[in-house]
Amino acid sequence: MDAASLNMVALALGGAGFGCFAWPIIQRLNGKAPPEAPGSGKSLRSPLWWAGFLLTIAAIFLQRIASQQAGGG
Repeated sequence: MDAASLNMVALALGGAGFGCFAWPIIQRLNGKAPPEAPGSGKSLRSPLWWAGFLLTIAAIFLQRIASQQAGGG
C-alpha cells in the first residue's frame, strides 16, 4: 500500500473515531439522550467510546506509517 492510500485509510478511521466520540454528545445536545450523572464515569465504560478510542489510535498509527513511507524511511 502506498503512502497516499494509507493517508486516506487513516483519514477515514480518524473520521469514524471522531464520530464515535461525538455521537453521544450530539444526542445529548439534541435532547434525545439523558445526561449522565456527574462523576458516574459511564461514558468511559461505553463501547462506543472505546470504539472511538481504538479507531483514533489506529488512524494515528497508520498516519505515522504513511509519513515514514512518504519520507523514504
